[in-house]
Amino acid sequence: MKRFIGVVVGVVVALGVAGFVTLRAVGANGQPATTASVKVATSTKTYSLTVGGLKRSYEVIAPAKAPPKPVPVIVVLGGIGSTASGEASRDDLIPYAGSSQAEFVYPQGYGDSWNAVGCCGAAATKDVNDVAFLQALVAKVDPGHARTVDVVGYSNGARMAYRIACDEPGLFNEYAMVKGGPTPGCTLRKPVTLLQIAASDDPEVPYQPGDKGIEPLPMTTLVSDLHATDKCTTKSVVTHSGTMVLSTWPTCGDGTRLAFAVWSVGVHSFPRPPASVPAASQVIMAFFTKTALAPLP
Repeated sequence: MKRFIGVVVGVVVALGVAGFVTLRAVGANGQPATTASVKVATSTKTYSLTVGGLKRSYEVIAPAKAPPKPVPVIVVLGGIGSTASGEASRDDLIPYAGSSQAEFVYPQGYGDSWNAVGCCGAAATKDVNDVAFLQALVAKVDPGHARTVDVVGYSNGARMAYRIACDEPGLFNEYAMVKGGPTPGCTLRKPVTLLQIAASDDPEVPYQPGDKGIEPLPMTTLVSDLHATDKCTTKSVVTHSGTMVLSTWPTCGDGTRLAFAVWSVGVHSFPRPPASVPAASQVIMAFFTKTALAPLP
């Protein structure tokens, strides 16, 4: 498997190897920030574990030097056809490891795909138990669940993250779904803290009813359903930044939060400048950390 500007108001009303990387900071408006380029150190290590008779691998990208206090673990599930390293190279999340704000885990999908039931690729064809893989992975990277463990899923990876939210919602503390929704039959049973990311011109994931796409559920309909499931009682807070509109419901059931970030352009690509401003990574990290949108570190 590989779009909310005019409808935003309607929804609101209705509801290892150590490496040194040179990075150019990007402001919330998608333009280079005034801060100079900085060199950050990260450590990348590859591990493996066996689940269901299959040897699975994952990359851990973390601060080269242990931070003074524990940082959240963020598991990133890539899109179909993407390797773990390929996903890490396109999502603009790694600077947050270099600035000691998070540790990232990139599991490798079976045949570069995830079995979200009914989708997608070799993982679905072979009925690979990816739920068991992710359960074992979280237990491995965070024994005893001592730290916050969040998940980011893109496209096929977002469908997989939704499968977890439906079947094992407590596995992750917070969810960020990038341009993907749940497969038919996947119904959230309890409120979860969730950020849904979309583009109104996505040709694969319909933004609103009537739009063409591969996904059966339009994003605006999905967010309305999530609003009901999460039992959000407060009005949304709407902010604009670059080509993005962000609607946030800060007070939902069981202490959860809900947000809907929509870019007016970007088709089905992972949002990043110059095509999409700001970068999705900035929005994701601000949501996870409950902080204001800020430039890339």
